[in-house]
Amino acid sequence: MSAEKFDVQAFEKKYVARLEDRSLDWNVLKFQEEIDPKYKRAQMRYIGRGATANNDSNVIAAEHFTLSTMVLPAGCVGPLHLHDDVEEVFFILKGSVKALIQEQGKDEVHEIRLNERDCISSPPGVYRGIHNDGDEEALMLVMLGAVKPNLPTYPKGSALEELRIQRAKEREAIINGK
Repeated sequence: MSAEKFDVQAFEKKYVARLEDRSLDWNVLKFQEEIDPKYKRAQMRYIGRGATANNDSNVIAAEHFTLSTMVLPAGCVGPLHLHDDVEEVFFILKGSVKALIQEQGKDEVHEIRLNERDCISSPPGVYRGIHNDGDEEALMLVMLGAVKPNLPTYPKGSALEELRIQRAKEREAIINGK
């Protein structure tokens, strides 16, 4: 009985994601930008589909978490949102941003300054967002702690929350391949 030889090319094809094979996806969160232009940002997926569940065959299949980079233009905001099932990590690669944190059921939004190579981990059940209040774009690494996180919710009564409710059915169809 002989052991199979390790196939490094097959391993590389399955487990390596190269920048040269990726492009910024300015459309994945376009629905937010259509509500308010300040929500403009782009995502580049590396591991998993993330909460948006976009079908991207160019990513490493997620086994335990998702990983992407995000470009946040100067003056733009990743709006307050809540993941009920996963923690979310923002690691600042370039630039400086304000992390926005709000407890569920509370009105006060707390701001925490994050500079290059700073990191924040937001646990499930806490509203979180990011504001690039600087003059240059910010680049972040974003990680979610599940293969297929639940679609986030937004503050009750907000235009984004109303849109989320409409899009929930569309997301399920994507995940189920319909």
